[in-house]
Amino acid sequence: SPPLQTRIAWPLSREVSFMSETGGDGEVFPRRVRWMPLFVAPAFIVLIVLGAWQVDRLSWKEQLLADIQVRLSDPAVKLSDFGNGDPVESWNYRRGTATGRLLHHKSVILLARTYKKHAGAHVLTPLILSDRKAILVNRGWVPPGHAAPEFLSDAPVTIEGIIRIPRNQGLFTPNNDPLSGQWYWVDLVDLSLATGLDFFPIILEAALGPDPAALPIGGQTLVDFPNNHLQYAITWFGLAAVLMVSFGVYYGRYLSERRGR
Repeated sequence: SPPLQTRIAWPLSREVSFMSETGGDGEVFPRRVRWMPLFVAPAFIVLIVLGAWQVDRLSWKEQLLADIQVRLSDPAVKLSDFGNGDPVESWNYRRGTATGRLLHHKSVILLARTYKKHAGAHVLTPLILSDRKAILVNRGWVPPGHAAPEFLSDAPVTIEGIIRIPRNQGLFTPNNDPLSGQWYWVDLVDLSLATGLDFFPIILEAALGPDPAALPIGGQTLVDFPNNHLQYAITWFGLAAVLMVSFGVYYGRYLSERRGR
């Protein structure tokens, strides 16, 4: 009867329409392809933002390296002049000299340091200036188990090196244990408590001495930072380009298929 024909025709037409939308017989693209732009667009924006961020980081790193080279080329400053009004940051990576007495009996060992791929440590020794102010001197690298000479002179010495603002504890850097004498990063507050001295908020990293093999080995300042931001930027922009080309080809075929029906 006609009503029965209507009830049968309607499900058949829905089934045919559903198959053509969802990639049934003879179809290549699933129905969900129409929603691809909603996911591709945010992904493309994120990749572009990451690439632009790396370009900005590249500019910042190049400016930082240039500033460091300018400071290193400036004449050496005297540590006795520290605190005369210049901000602490302006002293970072400047060449400096300090004259005073090294308190060898208050030296501490900064663990987990390498030199030419050899494990070891750095020796940190307080230097008392003529005005009784104290600065911590990183005298350089020593191999594991190095024992300092039993008798060391306390005569005044002049040390040349590079001034540094100590870095904060890294994400994977162990905590210091002052009670057991295990130091992994320069915490001037705890070092002041351990030695009973009031340090400048900077340290002096001693330069390499006339005998390069003499321990401790100075010249441990790192001034050649890795600068891979250009490669990172190219990677993010490249992924954005690949995403858009792939999407354009695939979605273009989908639109052509729909127009051809």
